[in-house]
Amino acid sequence: MKTRRFLSVVLCLILVFTFLLSSVSFAAGTPSAEEQAAANGHHAIAGLTGVINGRDLGGYYTADGQFRVKTGMLFRTANLHDATPADIALLQSLGITKIIDLRSNIEAALKPNKPVPGAEYLHISPLTIPNLLVMKSDDWMAILRATRTGVMDTYMANMYRQCVQDPVAIKATKQFFAEVLDADGAPILWHCKDGKDRTGIEATLLLGALGCDLDVIRAEYENTNVFKAEARQSAYDKAYKITRSDWIASEFMKYEGVSPEWLDIALNIMNRYGGIEGYLRQVIGLTDDDFAALRATYLEPVAEQQEPVVDALANAA
Repeated sequence: MKTRRFLSVVLCLILVFTFLLSSVSFAAGTPSAEEQAAANGHHAIAGLTGVINGRDLGGYYTADGQFRVKTGMLFRTANLHDATPADIALLQSLGITKIIDLRSNIEAALKPNKPVPGAEYLHISPLTIPNLLVMKSDDWMAILRATRTGVMDTYMANMYRQCVQDPVAIKATKQFFAEVLDADGAPILWHCKDGKDRTGIEATLLLGALGCDLDVIRAEYENTNVFKAEARQSAYDKAYKITRSDWIASEFMKYEGVSPEWLDIALNIMNRYGGIEGYLRQVIGLTDDDFAALRATYLEPVAEQQEPVVDALANAA
């Protein structure tokens, strides 16, 4: 009797030790969020010249480290108005079946997308208020005035709130996820004007639905600043030349990219529902089946699982 009890205790200790050892070794082998974001040229869609901020969400690990997002399925960019013939051919070669345009009606009318053969075009706008005139990229003095008076920060904060709170935005996100689920693994692309804010919110929600942690989501979001580094520096230089103010120039440069502060505005609202997954369940209406379908379709195992511990113990005996 004592021998059996002793063996049971030993087996339990072996199980616990094996579990802890595998967890530690696995965690040590998982790249950091920054390393994941920087991998493969920051996930760039290699070869695009007329379309900015283009990248593939593939390659990011889930929070448990056991899976990662498949490549070649989920693409995000800025608008396709200035796409070159080579860009269009490249996007076609990726097999993209759906292009989801998140711009307002005015934005889409002013700069219509170049069509990509074989891709269905869908217009789903999450914003109800029109873009402010100060947002026109060619009106530098208007943007500077907006930055100096705080209008720009107020506008961006309100945009991020609206993207997760406004009924129209919620309806748009529901449509977005319906299209992602309907694609069933066929490559899709979504974009807004610059591919950074509205596009970034949907990428955040999608990575959250797939089980990625916040560090990875933030790193992916901030990749926009890498892709728009030249535009951001140009914005700083122009603003500084006019104002001689480092503060205004820095704020102006921030607008050309993304800011963790803006993403936090949206995330803090989602935290009222327990985080991204809670928000997706309670506000967007995703079900257990939806989460399972998304993960089965867009995730792949990082590596073959090790031999089950129970089998290993049996074999050792």
